[in-house]
Amino acid sequence: MKRFCFLLIFSLIEITIQATSNIRITPVPSLPQLPVSAIHRIFQDSEGLMWYGTVNGLCCDDGYQISVIRSDINTPGLLNDNTIQCIAEGEPGKIWFGTDHGAYILDKANRQITSLSPEILQRSFINNIWKTSDGDLWIATSNKLLRYAPTGRLKKTHLLYDHKEAPSWVAGFCETRQKQILITIGREGIYQYDAKLDTFTQFAPPPPSRNLTCIIQDRTHNYFWVGTYSDGVLLFNPSAPKDSLYTNFSLPVNPAEKKDGCVLYLTQDRNNDLWMTTMTSLVSMRYDATHHSLQQTDFRLPSIYGGMLNEIYKDKEENLWVASFDGKSFIVHFSENAPEEYSLPALQKRIIFQPAIMSLSDAGEGKMWISQERIGLGLYDLIHDKVTFHNDFQALSQLSLGAIKHMSKSQREHNVWIVPEGKQIIYEFGRKGMQMKHVRTLKLPADRPKSHFTQTYEDRDGTLWAGTNRGLYAFSLHDNACHAICDTLGQISCIKEGEQGNLWIGTSNKGLYKLHKKGSWEKIHSPLSITSLSMQEDSLIWMGTQEGGVYSLNLQTGKLTDHTRLCGLNGNIVNQLEFDVYGHLWIDTNQKLIEYNPKNHSFSTYLTTDNSMLLRRFIPTAICKGHDGRIYFGGIPGICAVTPSDRLDQPSKDIPTFITGLYVMGKPIANGNSLTLQPDEYDLDIHFSSLDYLNARKIRYAYRLAGLDKEWNYTTVGQHTVSYKHLPHGNYVFEVKATDGYGIWSEKVTRLHIERLPAFYQTGWAIAFYIWVVIAGIFAGLRFYLRRMKLKNEELYADSAELMKMRSYLDEKPVPQTEVRISETEFTKLDEILLGNILKAVEESLSEADFDVQHLAEKVNMSRSTLTRKLKAITGLTPLEYIRRVKMQHACRMLKDPHTTVNEVALALGYYNRKYFTSCFKEEYGMPPSEFQKQQEKGDTSESKEG
Repeated sequence: MKRFCFLLIFSLIEITIQATSNIRITPVPSLPQLPVSAIHRIFQDSEGLMWYGTVNGLCCDDGYQISVIRSDINTPGLLNDNTIQCIAEGEPGKIWFGTDHGAYILDKANRQITSLSPEILQRSFINNIWKTSDGDLWIATSNKLLRYAPTGRLKKTHLLYDHKEAPSWVAGFCETRQKQILITIGREGIYQYDAKLDTFTQFAPPPPSRNLTCIIQDRTHNYFWVGTYSDGVLLFNPSAPKDSLYTNFSLPVNPAEKKDGCVLYLTQDRNNDLWMTTMTSLVSMRYDATHHSLQQTDFRLPSIYGGMLNEIYKDKEENLWVASFDGKSFIVHFSENAPEEYSLPALQKRIIFQPAIMSLSDAGEGKMWISQERIGLGLYDLIHDKVTFHNDFQALSQLSLGAIKHMSKSQREHNVWIVPEGKQIIYEFGRKGMQMKHVRTLKLPADRPKSHFTQTYEDRDGTLWAGTNRGLYAFSLHDNACHAICDTLGQISCIKEGEQGNLWIGTSNKGLYKLHKKGSWEKIHSPLSITSLSMQEDSLIWMGTQEGGVYSLNLQTGKLTDHTRLCGLNGNIVNQLEFDVYGHLWIDTNQKLIEYNPKNHSFSTYLTTDNSMLLRRFIPTAICKGHDGRIYFGGIPGICAVTPSDRLDQPSKDIPTFITGLYVMGKPIANGNSLTLQPDEYDLDIHFSSLDYLNARKIRYAYRLAGLDKEWNYTTVGQHTVSYKHLPHGNYVFEVKATDGYGIWSEKVTRLHIERLPAFYQTGWAIAFYIWVVIAGIFAGLRFYLRRMKLKNEELYADSAELMKMRSYLDEKPVPQTEVRISETEFTKLDEILLGNILKAVEESLSEADFDVQHLAEKVNMSRSTLTRKLKAITGLTPLEYIRRVKMQHACRMLKDPHTTVNEVALALGYYNRKYFTSCFKEEYGMPPSEFQKQQEKGDTSESKEG
């Protein structure tokens, strides 16, 4: 019931906030990438891409990178002029733009540029281009309004003259919801297009002495808002009597509080407020239909965005993009859940430096206990902007209130517990109005000289738990008595109470402890250096750490879960954790505030570095939950308050992801739904974006290449490209999806069909040829084998014939007619004769370098195979080994002569490479020939001495 009441209250708060929409200003994220910081024109195409017109080209922005279309050293002569004056879109994907000298059509698919009617427009200054609902485009030049078909065909040229027949020009253009075209022509008033006569006729005369500029139709009514060069904004009501067609209003004022009635561009936001760029600033005005008054809102443009503004453009999300000439171009967006900011002007008047809120606690009735760095304890009225400090009250002058780093809520209404930095005392303070009242002082026992208080927490039973740099103490508030609970815990960093009355104590270097209500201690095994704790319905306790982690501990199962990556942290110290009524965890770091939904792991981030909020730094000790359920954060230079909402509980929108760039072999190619790569194109880079410009640095993508990747690949935050190197040939489907700004994944998947063609040697015909070659090879191999077997059989027959001839040779006498038995010695003699013939053949060819086995076989009248087999059987050596051994034996004989050199021996034996001869000799005798010769000389010498 309690939770339901809170949710009802916050629903009402949200409705109020939506009615007053928080306005935020963010610089255009891609400004640093532009060729020039000044932007003339802004346009969003049908796909969602943003286009910027500058003095140095047309720029396309996908949220991450800029591509520039212009004439330069890379594309000389592409345009006649690089100054872009206007941008529009004809058919989808066809961007029309005008320059100082001519108009062009850009085809987004292939980046081809076509000059539009060069014979007419090449020398013309293009003022503006508008597209109407019938698809036609209207181009305004000096005193002409040209109508073009979407194909680029000129349909009609309308010449414009004033009542004195002097040339005039179009200042504003508007197509109404009723498909009526109205234009403003300076001092000539408002004209309408007559489709039957195909001409423009005067619709309403101008108001006296007023020069009209832009014109828009009201979002909800049929009247119009018309800008002027000197008289601000007029309400033009065609239905009103002729003498009251126009309604005048007071002139807007710029940030310097000077009136500025020159309205350059005009639009209307979602709340029907008018926004206009004037000669010196950006102005917002609100129309009260009941009182027929147009009043300027309290919006004032910060000076960093300049005062010389150009176009104001409303995108599909109804954000307002403003082009600035002398400052940063920026986006005005309306965040219904943005933190409410308190710049504390009364505090700024009291001090000589910026507000730096070191700690705070809700004092009720719109008032806040604060600690200002170098000043100390203060009380600030956020509603009426009033402040008092402790030194404003003489009765508090003796108290140590100049440096306070910790405050905690007291159970007594409007009261607060205050811990002076590095002290052994705790104060309780109350208030009456803006008057501070000292209630009590609590002190550590005198025997604790090295201890000082760090944390306090008052439980529901009236006990104040106080942590020190060494342990935990308890104070009974009915008598202020101090009790040491445990003085060996080390530094206490946080204290929280569970629903059942158990106390949870986080320490800086000894992990987490649990103090049961009955008084028993339990150490939760955890090596974490805990900085903060928060309870979630007594079932989970959440911990932030010095190392930048966020963990949840399930009190039933004891399971510790790491949520660090899920909530977008990157290692920065976690200062504080706090749950809101929706069950969302608020995580405070020095430069980032995160709202995290543990149920679906969605999160929203507020950064101090992107100018989207007041605070430039969050102070670690400055956080409190207000009586109104909001969470307050202190820092530099002020305070911000966040209102809980259920936005992170909403299902994800079907956010599409767009393929914004394709690069093959490092070169850009045209985008499309399919892509065909040639055989020599194997490197592919793909760029993608959800075109969410305000959240581009928070979005993650998931991609996979079906046919190559089995699982989704997840990018880091902000990564928007993927590269495939040496992509195999085949058919693939590239798929990509994105999260929204809260980290929830969209179910909408973008697909790109990719085919990489095979090389000629990878085609079906080539594979068929390879199969034919393999079959032919098998057939040839089989045929070779059969022929080989036939030759072997023939060799065996030849061997037997040779043996018979050898035997006949040995028989010097006629063979007796009588049959005799041949003894085995005959076969031995045959082997000796054969070996002698072989030796003789080798020795006859000792000096021949090319003498090999084939030559040897021919000399002994044998086939090579037979020679090898016979010699192996007789000597155990192959013919080549036998030849080498014979040569080496001759080498030994020759080396015994000390007058013969190794080179001479090598050459005599047919070795022209001494190194090879040495290697052969060493392999045969285990030493090089030179050493062998030396040993022979020593032997001869010793023999001569003995003789």
